[in-house]
Formats: sequence, structure tokens, C-alpha cells
Amino acid sequence: MNQLGVIYLDPSDTSGVIREHVRGADEKRLLLVVPKNCPGLDSLVDLKLLGRYVIALDKEVALVTRDRELARLARGLGFRTFSSVRRGQRARWKGRHTLADDSFGMQSSSGPVGKAIPARSRSQTVRLGEIAVFALAFLAMVVFMAFILVVLVPTATVTLEPVAYPVNTTLTVQASPDLESVDFINLRVPARVVEMELVGSEEIATTAIRDEPDALATGEVVFTNKRTQATIVLSDTIVSTSAGTTIRFRTTEPVTVPLGVGTRRRAPIEAIEPGPSGNVPAYSINRVEGPMDRQVNVINVAPTEEGGVSEARYVTNADKDQLRESSLHRLREEGYDALMVELTGEEFLPPESLVIFVLSETYDKFPDEVADSLGLHLRALIGGTVIDRADVELLGLRMLQFEVREGFQLLSEETEFHIEEVSEVEYDGTLTFQMSAEGVTWVEIDVADIREGIRGKSVSLAEQYLARHLSLVQEPLVRVSPEWWGRLPWLPFRIAIEVLSGGGADDEATSSRRTICV
Repeated sequence: MNQLGVIYLDPSDTSGVIREHVRGADEKRLLLVVPKNCPGLDSLVDLKLLGRYVIALDKEVALVTRDRELARLARGLGFRTFSSVRRGQRARWKGRHTLADDSFGMQSSSGPVGKAIPARSRSQTVRLGEIAVFALAFLAMVVFMAFILVVLVPTATVTLEPVAYPVNTTLTVQASPDLESVDFINLRVPARVVEMELVGSEEIATTAIRDEPDALATGEVVFTNKRTQATIVLSDTIVSTSAGTTIRFRTTEPVTVPLGVGTRRRAPIEAIEPGPSGNVPAYSINRVEGPMDRQVNVINVAPTEEGGVSEARYVTNADKDQLRESSLHRLREEGYDALMVELTGEEFLPPESLVIFVLSETYDKFPDEVADSLGLHLRALIGGTVIDRADVELLGLRMLQFEVREGFQLLSEETEFHIEEVSEVEYDGTLTFQMSAEGVTWVEIDVADIREGIRGKSVSLAEQYLARHLSLVQEPLVRVSPEWWGRLPWLPFRIAIEVLSGGGADDEATSSRRTICV
């Protein structure tokens, strides 16, 4: 005994969706519970299409409806109808089919019963034959021209703009050099590491300033002979103070002290170290260094002068840090440009993934050394992580599809993907980044169903049908060529469907829209 299946239709089900329900049911006998104003069964054409489909599937279908007009049309085509599911389940179903092929325009034709024709003369018969042939030829030509005019000449273009709904998602993605293909479960994409060794030199001006001794104090000393013979005092003979901090001077010219004890000779001197410390008072230089102290005495009868300071720049640790940071930044930029040349296809190199390892660094000055500039010679290894943009977009597209509501479709042409931030870079090149994916969805559109539903209709009826069956931003636009024809072609392939994007559920009409499919 055949089981009876019950299918409850949705108020938005189109004729194509209803046929899919029938085809997917396992039972051979089905009750279709039709809600009020169901768009998939609101015309005789829809009922005929369903009838043909049921016969092809070798199934029996009855309608449960309280719509008297729909019940009348269905019974006229051979469908059983019931006012409730309970009555349909209690009724007896006899035979395999209650639908007849002739209900759908497939009845066989039978000619009229002929009668005896009185005999005519040979000439009359020939003349009548010629007239009949001519008439048949003319009629065939008229029929052919009518066929060309009705079927092949007219074309129509239907422009639709469905209500679009935005979707978006944010993902935390990991790019790993150990991965060979996209891991959709753990949100991971393949990556590869690129490296390059760079060498560079840079110099900066020192910035710290301090007072530095720069002028030598000068003066004269008097040498007194301790011997009876003449004594020669050579240049660079060292004399110094004896009280407090020892300040040393040197003679700048050789002098000869005359013979005889107590004889004297003046000699010019200058301080060994620059700066004001060499400015000593009179009678403070009283010691001769070396073996000459046994031959002469020394004294300065006047103070020494002109020892001074001036401002000078010197090297600090801050200068070293600044120079190192500047050099690494420059090598980073040079390395990034050089690594970008090695990329292929849709690959990209996030700047945040760059890592620099310093192999050697040599400064030409020491900290606290007086100098106007500081130089650095640097050798470093720079590496980064390369990602294929196609892998990232494939992952984003797959994750974005999970955000699409049932019965809607994602427009792949309207998707956008952005890498927002690289949050972590590991030593092996693995990096973690945030990405956002945005897209547009609209209700799934069955172009074949639309063509079937509007073919042969007038422009106004076609527009009403589309407005009733589809959720649109604005009224559908139907254009027929030639314009005076007034009806859409009977052949579905002569109807072009243009679907535009650009309108949202709450958007006003925008001036920028694109044709998604034709």
C-alpha cells in the first residue's frame, strides 16, 4: 500500500521550489497544502507545469486549499482537491494517475468523417488541385511568417534590482611556513619566509656640547745658575709648580745661563695641558724636573696667562642609540624594497613581519670622545613572511559564506577583504593577523523560473508578476523590442534578465550600480 506524504508549502514558495519539494519526496502520493496567495500556484500556467512534472515523475498529487478559484482550476486539469489534510488522508485514491495528458494541450486530434464527393470532370479536378496547392502554399507562408514574427522577432530585457543585505565578519588568521594548503577549520593559511643580508654605513652629527680646554697658558721663567761654568737649558725642559696640584710647563726655546754661580737668564714657557689650569700666579713655578735641577734654579716672576676653554661637541650613548636606530630603519626599508622584488603573483609581504638580526656593528668613535660626528658600519640579516593573497581571500570567502542566511546567496563580485593588524610574529616566521571580510547578499534568483513565469505575458502583467514574486528595491523594468509588440516572447531564451547590485534594504537609490548577471 502506497504511503501518503504531506508537504506544507511556504507563502513565498515559487513554482520551481514546489517542483523541488515534489521531486525530493520519497512518497508516490502527496498532499500539497497550499497557503493563501502562494506565488508558485497562482496561475493556470503554474498548475500545468506542476501537472507535467508530476506525470514525468510518475507520482500522484492532490491539493489542499480553501481557495475556490484555485480548486476549480486544479480540478479542471485533473488534480484532486480537498478542503483539509484530514479529508485528503481519509479519501480513497484509485488508479495511478488522475491527470490526463490532454489537460495540458497534448490530446490527439481526429479528423472529421468524410462524405462522398461527386465526380467532376478532369479539367475541374486539375484546376481545383492547382488552387488547393496554391492555397496551401500561401497558408504555409503565412503561418511561417507568423511564426517568425511571433517567436523569433520579439526580444525582451528584464532589469531587476533585488534588496541587498550586507554581511561581514572579522577573523584572527595565522600564516605558517609549515602549512601547504588553507586550513579552514583552524583559520590558517600557508606562508613562506624570505631572507637577505645587507651591509650599510651611516654617519650623524654629535649633539652634546661641553667646555673643553683649547688654549695653552704662556709666560716666562728665570733660570739661576748653580755652577761656575755656563749652563745650557734646552727646549722642552720641564718646569712645574710644587704647591697643590702640580702644573707642568715646558720651555719653548733653548737658553744659555752665563758662567758663574747666581747668574740668570729668562726663558719662554707654555703649559703642557691646555686650559685655565695653566694660568698660575707669580713665584709658583719653582721646580725643575730631571737632571737639570742640580744645575739651575727656576722661578716665574710674573703669572702665566691665556690658558682658556671653548665649546666642543662630543660623543654620547644617546648618539650611538640614535645612529643605530636610524641605520636599522634605513636597512629595513632597503631590505623591504629588495624582498618585494622577489614576490610573485598575488603574494604580499606585511611590513610588520620584517625581522632584523644584527650580525656586526662598528663605531668609529668612543663615548665621551670629542668629535663633531659619529659613524657606524652595520651588517644585518633581514627576513619576512610572504603570504598569497588568493589564500587569504579564499579563507575569508568561505568564512563569509557562513554568515549568509538560508535562501540567500553571496555576491562574490561584491566581496572585499582587508588585513587590519599583525598582532604577533614568531621567530620561525609564523605570524598572526586580524582580517575583515565584507560582502553583499540577496535572495537567490532562479532566472529560469522568472523566464517561465513571464513569457508570453503583456509588459504590465509581467511587471506585476515580478513585483509580486520578488523582493526588489524598486519596480522591475521590462523592455520589449520592438516596442509596439507589447508582449514578451514565448521562447524563454529570447528574454534577457539583468540583475543589478547597489541597493540595500534601507538604502535610497544609488547612482552607482553594476550588472551582476545577464
